[in-house]
Amino acid sequence: MKVTTEKLERFMHVLLYIFGLLLITEWLRPVDKLTDTGNIIIFVLFLIFSLLLHYFRVHWSIRFILISAYIMISLQFLHSKTALFQLSWLKGFLVDFSGNLGYIYDGNWELITNPFRTFLFFTLLWLVSYLIHYWVMVRQSIFFFFMLTVIFISVLDTFTPYVGDKAMIRIISIGFLMLGLLSLLRLTIQEMIRFPMVSINKWILMLTGMISVSVLVGFGAPKLSPQWPDPVPYITSYSDKALKEDGSSKGKSVGYDEDDSDLGGSIEPDSSTVFYNNAPAGHYWKVENKDVYTGKGWVSILEKDFHSFSNGQDMASLNIYDVPKVVKTEEMTAKLSMTESYSHIIHPQSGYLKKIESKSGIDFKYYQGMDKVISERENGERLVMKEYELVYDMPSFDIAELRKTTEPDESMDLLMEKNTQLPEGLPNRIYELGSRLTKNESNWYDKAKAIEDYFDGPEFIYSKDDIPYPETNQDYVDQFLFETQKGYCDNYSSAMVVLLRAANIPARWVKGYTEGEKSIHDGESVYKVTNNNAHSWAEVYFSGIGWVPFEPTKGFDGEVEFYDSELKQEEIKNSGPTKERQTKKETRERQNTPDRETQSSGKMGIGGIGGMEGLLKWTAITLLSVMILVSMGYFSRRKWIPYLQILHYRNKSGARFTTAYLILLKQLKRAGLVRPEGQTLREYAAYVDVVYDTDEMSELTAAYELMIYRGDVEDREWKHFQKGWESLMRKTSS
Repeated sequence: MKVTTEKLERFMHVLLYIFGLLLITEWLRPVDKLTDTGNIIIFVLFLIFSLLLHYFRVHWSIRFILISAYIMISLQFLHSKTALFQLSWLKGFLVDFSGNLGYIYDGNWELITNPFRTFLFFTLLWLVSYLIHYWVMVRQSIFFFFMLTVIFISVLDTFTPYVGDKAMIRIISIGFLMLGLLSLLRLTIQEMIRFPMVSINKWILMLTGMISVSVLVGFGAPKLSPQWPDPVPYITSYSDKALKEDGSSKGKSVGYDEDDSDLGGSIEPDSSTVFYNNAPAGHYWKVENKDVYTGKGWVSILEKDFHSFSNGQDMASLNIYDVPKVVKTEEMTAKLSMTESYSHIIHPQSGYLKKIESKSGIDFKYYQGMDKVISERENGERLVMKEYELVYDMPSFDIAELRKTTEPDESMDLLMEKNTQLPEGLPNRIYELGSRLTKNESNWYDKAKAIEDYFDGPEFIYSKDDIPYPETNQDYVDQFLFETQKGYCDNYSSAMVVLLRAANIPARWVKGYTEGEKSIHDGESVYKVTNNNAHSWAEVYFSGIGWVPFEPTKGFDGEVEFYDSELKQEEIKNSGPTKERQTKKETRERQNTPDRETQSSGKMGIGGIGGMEGLLKWTAITLLSVMILVSMGYFSRRKWIPYLQILHYRNKSGARFTTAYLILLKQLKRAGLVRPEGQTLREYAAYVDVVYDTDEMSELTAAYELMIYRGDVEDREWKHFQKGWESLMRKTSS
């Protein structure tokens, strides 16, 4: 039984669509493994739906409506608590959409919300589905996509925790099957060979057999050990080595250090992992706080009193603290896996620690003044713990309650003496600045916010490079505030604590780590915290509430939740519990843009640097938009050029058939119908007629040959064949 070209082509296209879908799922598997993205099946179904619409050649307008509807329903299902198909959530999504466009414009990528991220991911998959359709139906070549998938999985397997062994086997098998079937399809169409069904089955059987044998031999045969060393350690260590060779290393790297008595100087990055944690939400981690400012750094008051408790003991029995009724809390559990050797227990910033459990821990000591926990053996020797689990309450602070504190109460005498300490000889201009920043505020919270927000000014620059030590007779904070105005977290946090104390507000200096980055550890989604996440910040004491963290460092947000109970219910609903944190986050530049010009953008008026930055930003956006539009026009030229040419030749007078015919040949090539070398025009015309199920190309070609070789009148021929030419031009754009 002979198989017609049309049936074979349809069958091959179905197979190629399926194989293309299988390849793109290999791109989605790592997303599920390496990120906290869930519900991957929804995205796979979206790809299937989109490819089906392409295969059945649904009109682009209907296709757009159907795909948009799928995306909207999926967004509601994934990110809204309202019942499906209720349109009430759409208003909130549109507001969220416009807000995210503002974040993108400002470069605040970390503020983009999850619904908008999902929308962008759907858009990306939509474009990918079109590319698969283009490669299969038009170009009839999938090799580029196949090689791109191989490279993508190889890079992930080398540089991430994702294991790509099985994925690579699947990709190679699918890829070679696709290449073999495409070869058969091209032979059938271009050479017009009509294969019997038996021959096609043999082709597929032999192709499948060869690939299966190759994969089995490659998988089961003995293999040499890796001939090249692992590139990852070399790449990660090369930058440090280069720094040392050119003499730019200062010998001081970022990370936790117990000695903070001599702050200052530049620090080098260190990406060594300190610990992993599986906390349900990202937040800061505390090691300790220090109370005494010396003018050069911070020291701790030696504590002889401590609270002892055992492994797994409920810390509520120690009566260390009571959770205030005005503070909302959420119980959390986090497992920490340490890679650095420390005897102190890392615990959540501002969290109320309830229990520590470990397989190796015996006893713990809690030093309340330093808010520090140490692990010990039975004999009192410090114990380095590699794994432990924490149970704690994470608070949300009510701004309305914080604003009730305007002065110290009677119970705070000792606390005020300890936490408003400043060294003798502290420059008067620090006291003057503290007074000036807080004079318009009536409560401690607004005063602390005024000082915290002061560091958002364009004159302050976040940088870890070229940071000087203070001179012998120079105060560390005074140097930062009035001379360099450039530094990292130690500069910002120390300056805030000193300014608060200068305003007679009890504050202390805290050190620990930021939340880290999402990663995979032992097959689990966790936060990876490195030495680069070492950080310091400030805490302020509020009567009846306790110590509340504040984040003055430019480019950091503190990850602390605030809410205002005095707001109207609708305002609370719209702003959410993290409104305070988000507002603060939006006003800060990231630490990755330390130069003064970049820091000042968006904070100045139309004139000066701010105006120039705005002009450059809009110029860049305009150029980028033009480039995108030009690129879209270029890659979609097969769609719109035929109609432009049709309009042009309708209004053109005189001889034009030969030029119109040559334009048609060019358009056919653009549509993927490439004329092989050595093929005659009549053979090529017959091939085109088979593809478009017409005889118009053969008629046009015959007339063209007569005109070229016999010299027929061109104008008369054009009027006769214009309708057929326009019909073919339109078909090439479909």
